[in-house]
Amino acid sequence: MCTVQSCKLDGDTLRKIGLFCGTFNPIHSGHLLIAECARDQFNLDRVFFITSPSPPHRQDQSLLDASARHDMVSVAVADNPYFEASSVELERDGLSYTIDTVEHFQKLYPKTKISLVIGGDNVKYLKDWHRAQDLFKQCHFLVAPRLISFARQESSSEVSMKTLVKKETVELKGMRISVIDFPGIAISASYIRGRLARRQTVLYMVPPAVNKILTDNKYYLDPK
Repeated sequence: MCTVQSCKLDGDTLRKIGLFCGTFNPIHSGHLLIAECARDQFNLDRVFFITSPSPPHRQDQSLLDASARHDMVSVAVADNPYFEASSVELERDGLSYTIDTVEHFQKLYPKTKISLVIGGDNVKYLKDWHRAQDLFKQCHFLVAPRLISFARQESSSEVSMKTLVKKETVELKGMRISVIDFPGIAISASYIRGRLARRQTVLYMVPPAVNKILTDNKYYLDPK
């Protein structure tokens, strides 16, 4: 039997892959847990963590340099053979849209089914994404609820998320969307940036290797 520790598939044998696009500002344990839960639940052969430049739809003054964010993503996923860091969006000239990234991976793996891992807060905006209908036709959307829940108790927030997903699936024709069975942890990139600004520890909220980069370079530290 293939295990996380012992198995890594070659590109030619990938049947299903997940694309997890984000600024990862910075990447944290919640991102890794979401990806692992999605990989396990939907039998993904690999999950690509794709570091995004500044998103086309918003500007973030706290956004760290893209190469620094990508370096942290690379070390964060290094010990999981099912995870891989990608800088494809950083290498693209001009604005970078999700559909461009999907088509890039379709060319690399023409026989592979592609899923997009997204946060639950993005669901209601999907119809406004660039070339949304093409995305709906080409991808299975895997939604990660942003909430805290208990393993054997479904919270009202989870019910709301499933209701929202069902509603959007009906309204957006041709869309395939599923909710990731994700336990939920109270960690966000903004929370981590806040702790770093206040000179508080973030160890284990981020992988140790990421924590070392953050502390060595004093990233997100409030100059005041």
